[in-house]
Order: sequence, then C-alpha cells, then structure tokens
Amino acid sequence: MDHLSSLENKSIYIIREAYYRFKNIAMLWSIGKDSTTMLWLCRKAFFGEIPFPMIHIDTGFKFPKMYEFRDEYARKWGLNLIVGRNEEAIKAGIRCDNVQKLLCCIELKTNALKQIIAK
Repeated sequence: MDHLSSLENKSIYIIREAYYRFKNIAMLWSIGKDSTTMLWLCRKAFFGEIPFPMIHIDTGFKFPKMYEFRDEYARKWGLNLIVGRNEEAIKAGIRCDNVQKLLCCIELKTNALKQIIAK
C-alpha cells in the first residue's frame, strides 16, 4: 500500500470512529478544497451515504458558482445540508471588508455557527 492510500485509510478509520463514539456530530463544509476533501472522505467512509449533516455557514459573500456547486452536490450526493446564516447581522449591514473584518468573522461566521448549534 502506498503512502497516500495509507493516509486515506487512516482518515476513514478516524471518521468512522468519531461517528460511532459521539452523538449529534456534523461536519462543517466551507465549499473550500480542504472541507470538500473531508466530505469526499466521509462519503468513502460510509459508502456514499453520510449519516450526519453537513453545515455550511453562509456569509452571503461567496461567488455565485460556489453556491451552485454546493447546491448541486448536496442534491447529487443526498447530503443533509444545513445552511446557517446570521440573518440579523446581514440585515444590520455587516460586511466582509478590511474595516469590519473581525466583526464579520464574529457575526457572520462564529455567531451563525452558534445559532445552528443551538437549534
């Protein structure tokens, strides 16, 4: 077995163990390369049927093609996709720019995730 296959097998083992040992798990899917790789490994670990939800924290500032990709693959792969948005912060005009970068992360990412966890 080559090195990459060994790493993949270890990753799949860890994913399965986490699922069987912990209650109410979910995985964050930012639609980036790292989390999409993790999603792919989860699909392999559970033979294409992931038994826990994927969470996408939506700031509203992604490229339209990213949303299309997310929705298409969530549908194709039968994902239980939970999209979290801090609607109050978005309505208040919080934006991701250099002036409000920290506030953006707190309100549009961290607090949106806290809201999903609370549900």
